[in-house]
Amino acid sequence: MTTTVFSDELINSTQLRTQQKRWLDKAFIEPVSILSGEKQLVLINRDTVKDIFAYNHYASMVIQFCQEQKLGKKNESKVFPWIKHLNDNETMEFTNELLASFLEVVHTKEWNTLEELAEDWIATAEVKSNPDLVEALLTKGDPSAHVRVQV
Repeated sequence: MTTTVFSDELINSTQLRTQQKRWLDKAFIEPVSILSGEKQLVLINRDTVKDIFAYNHYASMVIQFCQEQKLGKKNESKVFPWIKHLNDNETMEFTNELLASFLEVVHTKEWNTLEELAEDWIATAEVKSNPDLVEALLTKGDPSAHVRVQV
């Protein structure tokens, strides 16, 4: 039984050999399956493969995180261990942003958007994990005590 991937065209190895340029050019645009006896291979554009792997990676993370949240582990996560430093409202805000960003990225293929989102929330969690740092950041100093630095 042959499985069709992405409604691709099925060719045999002889067709590939005799019309190599045609099939390679076509594989740049859409996948082409090559059948050789029981062996099945697919020629596919590297960017498409990159998107497939990224989608799989991030979908697994998002689903696992949502499962953790569903099980009531509001501030516990194996996927995002730093979430323990966020309060319930912040965890919910992160969850909403994560889901909205993931949905958008599935269409735009801008996977770095999810990395940037996580980095922003990691920074928030780091600040919240250090009360002394929070106090120092929120303390208003005397502007006359500031020293101008020459660059």
